Amino acid sequence: MGQVYRATDTALARDVAIKVLPPDLPTTQGQLQRFEQEAKAAGALNHPNILVIYDVGSHQDSPYVVSELLEGETLRQRLKSNTLPVRKSMDYAIQIARGLAAAHAKGIIHRDIKPENLFLTKDGHVKILDFGIAKLTNPLGDVSSDPESETVRLNTHSGMLLGTAGYMAPEQVRGEVSDLRSDIFSFGAVFYEMLAGKRAFYGPSPIETMSAILSQEPPDITSSNPAVAPAFERTVRHCLEKRPEDRFQSTRDLVFDLETLASSTTIASSTLADSALSTFRKARQMRRLWPAFAVPLILLAAVGAFLFGRGTGGAQLPAYTQLTFRRGTIWSARFAPDEASIVYSAAWNGHPSELFLARRDGVESRSLGITNADILAISSTGEMAILLNRQYLGHFTNRGTLARVPLSGGTPRELLEDVVCADWAPDGQSLAVVRYVNSRSRLEFPVGKVLYETDGWISHMRISPKGDLVAFLDHEVQWDDRGRVMVMDQSGTQKKLSDGWSREQGLAWSARGDEIWFTAAREGEALALHAVTLNGQQRAIARSVTNLMIHDISRGGQALLSDVRFYSEVVALPPGETKERDLSWLDQVAVRGLSADGNFFVFSHFGAGSGTNYTVYLRKMDGSPPVKLGDGAAWSLSHDGKWVLATLSNPSQLILLPTGPGEVKHIERNEIEIYGEGGGWLPDGKRVVFTGREPGHGMRTYVQEIDGGNPTPVTPEGVTGTAVSPDGKFVVAKDSLPMIYPIEGGQPRAIVGLAEGETNFRWAADSRSLYVYQPQNVPIKIYRLDSVTGHRELWKELAPADPSGILGPAGVQLTLDGKAYTYVLSRTLSTLYLAEHLR
Repeated sequence: MGQVYRATDTALARDVAIKVLPPDLPTTQGQLQRFEQEAKAAGALNHPNILVIYDVGSHQDSPYVVSELLEGETLRQRLKSNTLPVRKSMDYAIQIARGLAAAHAKGIIHRDIKPENLFLTKDGHVKILDFGIAKLTNPLGDVSSDPESETVRLNTHSGMLLGTAGYMAPEQVRGEVSDLRSDIFSFGAVFYEMLAGKRAFYGPSPIETMSAILSQEPPDITSSNPAVAPAFERTVRHCLEKRPEDRFQSTRDLVFDLETLASSTTIASSTLADSALSTFRKARQMRRLWPAFAVPLILLAAVGAFLFGRGTGGAQLPAYTQLTFRRGTIWSARFAPDEASIVYSAAWNGHPSELFLARRDGVESRSLGITNADILAISSTGEMAILLNRQYLGHFTNRGTLARVPLSGGTPRELLEDVVCADWAPDGQSLAVVRYVNSRSRLEFPVGKVLYETDGWISHMRISPKGDLVAFLDHEVQWDDRGRVMVMDQSGTQKKLSDGWSREQGLAWSARGDEIWFTAAREGEALALHAVTLNGQQRAIARSVTNLMIHDISRGGQALLSDVRFYSEVVALPPGETKERDLSWLDQVAVRGLSADGNFFVFSHFGAGSGTNYTVYLRKMDGSPPVKLGDGAAWSLSHDGKWVLATLSNPSQLILLPTGPGEVKHIERNEIEIYGEGGGWLPDGKRVVFTGREPGHGMRTYVQEIDGGNPTPVTPEGVTGTAVSPDGKFVVAKDSLPMIYPIEGGQPRAIVGLAEGETNFRWAADSRSLYVYQPQNVPIKIYRLDSVTGHRELWKELAPADPSGILGPAGVQLTLDGKAYTYVLSRTLSTLYLAEHLR
């Protein structure tokens, strides 16, 4: 398609490659402009798996591209000279998919993925070549009769066809409009060839090859390479579906699937397959000796089986079947009464949560057509309890409207508002619910009969198989996932079964009802599956290198588990700069304060290894490593930047951590029984606001001198919040709706113009306007809202390239002039599995 020159960039003293396309290539000025735009966009990607483009233009009617100079060989050359091992094929496939995902995220489609356009560098990297060139080429001319012809250009009645014989998607063959899913098909053909050692579609001529693409399925990969595990075959087949809507719908999903395969035992099974094949061949060679060895071998096998059975109790090893294959967050999952069907709620690829139906023996899921919803429970009669109009509260917990709808479909019937979780009694008639009202959580069973109420919060409530007990996770501090496992009967008698856990997220009754299985962690560990009896005896069931979360257990003892991966992407704009920086550090963090000059910020780490009390760090905007300030959950940075207001949980205590030299200070507790989440500084630096409660009272907001003295209530009981205005006169607090409360006393006032679901996180410099946003929506639009007039204007839109699993920004902080800021994009990704033989 042109000539490539090795050249020297004299300005930067570097070697480059210049690709010059033929001057007689039929093009229009508009095509040249589109080519330049797309090539420049590809150059701006700056991805390690995409050829770096330095310049693009046209000279004497010849388009050219200046790029980095690569040393190595194309994938085509490697495939002709060597058979790729399975592991190497997987490594290359992941790199190719990552490069495509980066391009697709920017709206750039390649349209001609093939081994010739994939370059293998000497250091093991894969580079995708020739973005934009396929779009430039005008598809004119005839089809070559040479079966080895690579590029196919053809006029058709339905449209123009362009691509490479053997790697074109069916829609490209038909001359229809192509999109990113066409690249996924071409990728599948390349991946097939790496694994099988031969092309997926190949005929004596390009026309016959294209006919095979439209009407035939490629042979099983294992027929050419028995070392390839079935999971690899499924992924390739999913890429090579004839209809675009049946393939992976995004390259991010494809990358996630490949990375899951790479980290799973399926690769190990390929090695086992090699070993088994070798053993089989040797056994075949010894077949004539079989009669002499048959009886001794049978006896030896019988003795071995007896001894192994005695040593293991005949128990089977746990087995896991992957049920979901897209990129996003699994919220909840439940077995249907037939135990072969599974309903789960998930938010895929940045879209709102939706209900899906899956089968234990299948890999596809069907949408039930109910969006912004969670599955809470399925009754023995096949009726679902679902959560509609959900608002995220934290730690896989949402609040919304409880509704019921038949599993067979229909319009949901709304029942109750402010519900967090619900479960059906075994008879399928009555429900237990957890509601969050006036900043308090309460457990009702049946609906209307309050069994338990707390200023903390209740999560993952489930009714026992006999219907006589209710188990739940009890958290002492609101939206802090540390807590304990509780069980309660219908008379209100409660019992604490297990305590001292962090990151409690998930609970279900065992099939026999004699244990409660839950997922939680001890300090420094990932979430693991544990069990506790009604007598308080504990045991570990399953651990993994990643976090586990249990959703449900069937009558037959199978479990629905998800692996959960938490990410905190810290984004910052330093003062005087125009480009944001990635200052990510650790798995789960929240930014809690930004210095007045915008040069440093403080954050809390509450993920793996953060300790019982969590940890506070300070980090400069220049990207230097963070400095650990001490234990605690940070809430606010003083106006002079010298102190961090934080809380300890064991024992509950309000503390001040110095950002420089100095000693940790403890603020007098006086009558405060327990501290809640949140805290803020008044401008004088002598007083702070915090949430807490006194004995016999509910949680509320207080103001207190840091040097001592009694705390003074600012809000009524059940109303909490700590966002202090810059002038120190007001604080935003809420029960059901946010209100502005005078710190020195007086009547609160409403925030005019606040939309439903919007959360306030920061005051503007005028002590009148607030920055607000809706955490459920991606892209996330942050508005500056005049709390008096309701006038609003868009301040910033956060549109991450990959919206999958984004739960909203955490701890957005900005200087009073709004020119420097930092925030965290909290991302949670998970995959659903069916687990069998857990003991």
